[in-house]
Amino acid sequence: MLRALADCNNFYASCERVLNPSLQGVPIVILSNNDGCIVARSAEAKALGIPMGAPFFEVRRICEAQGVKVFSSNFSVYGEFSERVMAVLAEHARDFEPYSIDEAFLGFPDMPEAEARALGLRIRADVLQRTGITVSIGMGATKVLCKLANERAKTDKSSGGCLVVPYSPEGRKDFLAGVGIKDVWGIGSGLATRFRAHGILSANDLTNVDPPFVRRLAGVVGERLALELRGIPCHEMQENPEARKSIMVSRSFGRSITHFDDLAEAVATHAARGAEKLREDGLLATSLVVFLRTNRHRVDQEQYQAQAEEVREFPTDDARIWCASARRILQTIFRTSCLYKKCGILLQGLSSASAVQTTLTGLDQSPPPERSRLMQAVDALNARLGREVVRPGSTGLTRPWRGKSDLQSGLSLHRPDQLPKVKDGPKPRLRFHE
Repeated sequence: MLRALADCNNFYASCERVLNPSLQGVPIVILSNNDGCIVARSAEAKALGIPMGAPFFEVRRICEAQGVKVFSSNFSVYGEFSERVMAVLAEHARDFEPYSIDEAFLGFPDMPEAEARALGLRIRADVLQRTGITVSIGMGATKVLCKLANERAKTDKSSGGCLVVPYSPEGRKDFLAGVGIKDVWGIGSGLATRFRAHGILSANDLTNVDPPFVRRLAGVVGERLALELRGIPCHEMQENPEARKSIMVSRSFGRSITHFDDLAEAVATHAARGAEKLREDGLLATSLVVFLRTNRHRVDQEQYQAQAEEVREFPTDDARIWCASARRILQTIFRTSCLYKKCGILLQGLSSASAVQTTLTGLDQSPPPERSRLMQAVDALNARLGREVVRPGSTGLTRPWRGKSDLQSGLSLHRPDQLPKVKDGPKPRLRFHE
């Protein structure tokens, strides 16, 4: 079986560029919640030496001096772009496994090396034309080889954005010889130091070591990595990931919160979002945990953290029910003397909405049809007009507790006037068949 890893290039920055083409070629950085740290950079920003994870206040002057465009994160937009990219990728693959918001593994029947590369280039072109997002594709016999090929495809201009690990043992050996041991997927700095102490300097060196010795050095995980580098699959495709066991929604506040009503709005908003995730995944929940805490970095302030739970007899995905539960729980743990920095919710006791059990007559656990229809209508409106266009009133309007996002572009996929124009021409819609 041939595998591939498709990875969106500089994904968050690319999303901003699709909605604002004038940003092409301009260095871009994306900030974390509350505009704290840098969580994404364009290639141009990386070339300027702006480090990932750096607090923004430390690099603000560099960004201003170098003309770097700085944006607050817009995760709802990035999530929608991710869904569109994944939908296109899934059309082409026999097997499909989303790996992260911007990565997915694809599976195909075995084919000649040249044919595999041609397929990868067609997929890449299709994703770009239909979503505006550029992806790099690495192909090989195992997931680890795909990851290494993908990293090489991002920097090797001659690859055209798609690289296939050579099928021949000699070709694979030459490919792996150019990969330092610290650059192998899954090998951290500590393990790389241990390998180098035994003369294992490259990925190819690791393939030449006896598996039992690798296992003594790095355990089962290390042994599997070595086997995958040899072209022996140890990590199969997982098209049906394990069902969620819980759903968490939490955010830090843009400023310290003291008033109960502001906290109540925040936990209700998180509960409504959690209920939305339940419905997206076809799940119901029976338990809600609310937690809150003060700023642990402010040692001059009173420190406090707490959580409490409410368990329902019957499972539900109704946002109104969970918002009301969140407020009741908050009343039991709220302290008026504290300055709160963060709160969140955790939905537990998840089960499939299509497998709700019934009890004795009159105690049917199925939600009333009108409740389900109401939630379906809310989801349909929000999908069409934008997230939270329709929401429970308990989630508030002004939301003074929200995190900082002063630099957000404000662009949206739901406003036609903000969408880039697509060039006329044929639109290839490819699907891979055995």
